[in-house]
Order: sequence, then structure tokens, then C-alpha cells
Amino acid sequence: MKFHAKGIQVLKGNSGYMLLIPAPLTEDLNNIKVDGDYSIEIKRYSEKRTLNANSYCWLLCQRIAEKLSSDGQYVSKEEVYRGAIQDSQGFTPICVQQKLAASVCRDWRHNGIGWIAIDTGISKVKGCTVLHLYAGSSVYDTHDMSRLIDCLVDEASQIGANVEDREWVQALIDDWRPERDE
Repeated sequence: MKFHAKGIQVLKGNSGYMLLIPAPLTEDLNNIKVDGDYSIEIKRYSEKRTLNANSYCWLLCQRIAEKLSSDGQYVSKEEVYRGAIQDSQGFTPICVQQKLAASVCRDWRHNGIGWIAIDTGISKVKGCTVLHLYAGSSVYDTHDMSRLIDCLVDEASQIGANVEDREWVQALIDDWRPERDE
């Protein structure tokens, strides 16, 4: 049985704490055995969102890709995503030996779709090249994710793709936490 309750009271008793929980009138409560063993979870109630920030990011990428593809030239949501990563985030420049550049780029890109490695082909060091490395959104904090979604919302708005209102988008970002923080 699961329900939403307001006005929970905590009372201190001789054998610990007791909770008084206002419960809805339901037949399920009649089935509770006083001597039964139960697992009870209490957590702060929050409205469920239909999408989280990451899902909304991909939805925007899809909408933009569809709009850009309408003139007969196919554009994938992955291309849109990678473009937004480059437009909204900074890169880390690294200098590597030219003979290692291809394998470093391949290994970097292996991290995921948004992990971009660009070989600039230039370096002041003989036999070397500078790579620009962009990290994918899987490692973004709330600020970085907000910039990425702002970039996508801006692009979608410019080409006439559907976007949700700003307050709704901000609520998604405020509620978003990277998976590594959960």
C-alpha cells in the first residue's frame, strides 16, 4: 500500500518514536495485521516530472534534427547533440605526439556520444598536435547541463521547433542530478 500524507506527527515513547500518519479511507488498512512484519519507507513527497533534464535534452535534439531534416538533408539527433556540446561547453586542450593522436581521440570518443576529440593539426612543438577534448553530458553538473539545454532551447526556438516554457525547463534543471551523484 502506498499513499501521500500530510501532517505526520512524531511522538516520543518509552520504546522509541511513534508516527501518527493521516491515511486515506481505504479497505487496505483493514488488512494490516497488528502483529505483522512490515517494511515502511517515508520520504519527502515531490511531484513526478514527465521528463528529467537529460531526457529533455534528447527530446530537443530529436525535435531539432527533425526540423533540420525537413529540407531533404538528413540530420541525426546525435549530430545535434554533439554540436550543442561544442557550442555550449569549453574544451580541454592537450598536446600529444602526432603518432598517438588518433588513438587518444578514439579512446576519448569511446566514453560516449558527446565525448568529442578534435585534432587541430597545429602545435608549436615539433612532432606534436593539439587536441580539443569535450566531455559529454554524463559528467556535467547542474550549471553545465543548464548551459547545454539553454543552447538547445535557443536553437530549437530559432528554427521554429517546439519548446516548453522557461519555468518548466528551469524546474527540470533544478531537479536534475547527474547519475554519479545519486
